[in-house]
Amino acid sequence: MTTGMKSLLSSIEKTRLEMIYLAHKYGYSNPSVVKCSQKLDLLLNTYNNTMVKQ
Repeated sequence: MTTGMKSLLSSIEKTRLEMIYLAHKYGYSNPSVVKCSQKLDLLLNTYNNTMVKQ
């Protein structure tokens, strides 16, 4: 596994945990949670696109 892929997976996990924390603190529809969810979506799309190319 490349360093870039490890970094991407680390970012995904960090963002996922942040989203869970924010959702528990503010509720699922809070703008901060939605923004974090969108960031996670982008990271997951990047991961999926990278895996398809391999």
